[in-house]
Amino acid sequence: MMIKRYFFFVLIISVLMYAQQSDPTYKKVSKTISLGEYAPQDIVMFMGKPISKRIVPDLKRLIKAAKQDGLTLKPVSGYRSYSHQVKTFKRWTDRELKKNPRLTRKQAEAIANTYSARPGHSEHQLGTTVDILSSENNYKFSSDQKLKYVSWLEKNAGRFNFKISFPKDGTEYVYEPWHIRWYPSKWYPPKK
Repeated sequence: MMIKRYFFFVLIISVLMYAQQSDPTYKKVSKTISLGEYAPQDIVMFMGKPISKRIVPDLKRLIKAAKQDGLTLKPVSGYRSYSHQVKTFKRWTDRELKKNPRLTRKQAEAIANTYSARPGHSEHQLGTTVDILSSENNYKFSSDQKLKYVSWLEKNAGRFNFKISFPKDGTEYVYEPWHIRWYPSKWYPPKK
């Protein structure tokens, strides 16, 4: 009887580990780890933004809880395809070149890559990441700690299975408290 339980336990663990390896939701995405041209098949529109239908219930709960605390939040960016990220990254690179014409394209790309991901390296490509902003500063991107929504997300995102991907002490990109990624309930990626 004990041997059957042991093998059943091992089987369950193996299935869960395989699911984590094959489901991009669990995959680390970084400057060095690419999704390639992966495209999720479950994109729906939510508040005018494309996102994975998997995150809708938790995102609704997060927005509702923020509202109860006096904040009006909305997603301003959701899923981005590989080709969309090509254009986004080029736009930021061109902006850096315009600001400083002495830069080479490679130098401008390196600067842009401190706040924008190269194609294939954006969590937005998963469909489970949103940029969420607040009416308190007219839905503008800001990491100002004086903004109530910034500290609210820091404190509460985890209650709804979201995690701020680029925290204050992060090394990949500049601090982005608005950039939150959803993970399946009770699962968070390992620390570095």
